Amino acid sequence: MMEDTPLGLVGLDAQAEAVYRHLLVRGGGTVDNIVAAFGVSFEHALALLEGLHHSGLVSRRSSGEFLTVDPRHALRTLVESRERQLAAVRDTAGRLGEIFDDARRSSTADSATRTISRPEEVGDCYYRLKQAARSEICAMDRPPFLLAPNGPLDEAAVRRGVRVRVVYAAASFDAESGWQALGSLVSRGEEARVAPTLPIKLAMADRSAAMVSLSLSADSNECLYTEAPPLLQALTELFEHYWATAPSLSGGPGSESLPSPGPSTQGDQTRKPTNEERNLLALFAAGVKDDAIARQFGVSTRTLRRRIQDLYTELGTTNRFGAGVAAARRNWV
Repeated sequence: MMEDTPLGLVGLDAQAEAVYRHLLVRGGGTVDNIVAAFGVSFEHALALLEGLHHSGLVSRRSSGEFLTVDPRHALRTLVESRERQLAAVRDTAGRLGEIFDDARRSSTADSATRTISRPEEVGDCYYRLKQAARSEICAMDRPPFLLAPNGPLDEAAVRRGVRVRVVYAAASFDAESGWQALGSLVSRGEEARVAPTLPIKLAMADRSAAMVSLSLSADSNECLYTEAPPLLQALTELFEHYWATAPSLSGGPGSESLPSPGPSTQGDQTRKPTNEERNLLALFAAGVKDDAIARQFGVSTRTLRRRIQDLYTELGTTNRFGAGVAAARRNWV
């Protein structure tokens, strides 16, 4: 493909770039020079040189010789021309999008709220919803999953300044790669919390559009898309309720080692918890089982339980409930 060469993005394929570099070394050349150097026909050599001339990279003398132009100026001009072309494409996208929306509206009696069920339509709507977000994405996520988690999509939203908040159900971490697939964005800007259960699956952008599951069966893709303000308000209140009561996850898997065994620091009320300690406490509160937590941390169940005992000793307790109470007293959760 043309873009595989260094100058492919400004329209030069590999052979044209090779000819251009050949001319740069010599300050210019003729059609016969290119025929001799590259073993191509006269007509093909002429077409290559005419293409470089059209791009403004070489000038042509009346004698038939082609002279190179300073690439610092010629390539800048070529890039600026390509940028103007891309800007025109971007402007056209808006008008084409309006046509797309009109077609969608004509296919449903109520454009503000509609049911969608075909997997490709659900996927298209989901990606468009996230790509359209400008200030906030709120989500409630739980199995079964129709779509593979789209880390690049969420990471791109974070990079452009969108606040991404997700409440995960504890069951999301039962899979072998649950944390890696669903929680890796935490260390790159996503705010994540974990709840024991969630009643629905939800994705909402800027509180102006939302998708919500109508079935939690693995055999059904049916969901509701809505832009209706009263329904959006209700979904916002539901999300904020779960967000306020769910413990936070910190960092990502592998971002920090589990606390190492050592002398007890019980009674030290000033030490801050590590990310892993915060995550242990959050997963405890959500009721995630030891073997599932061990998979997320990438350790054996035996190693995890030893670390849990260390945490219990630190907090002066012997069980999960007591750890939660002691952690709350220390403002760890």
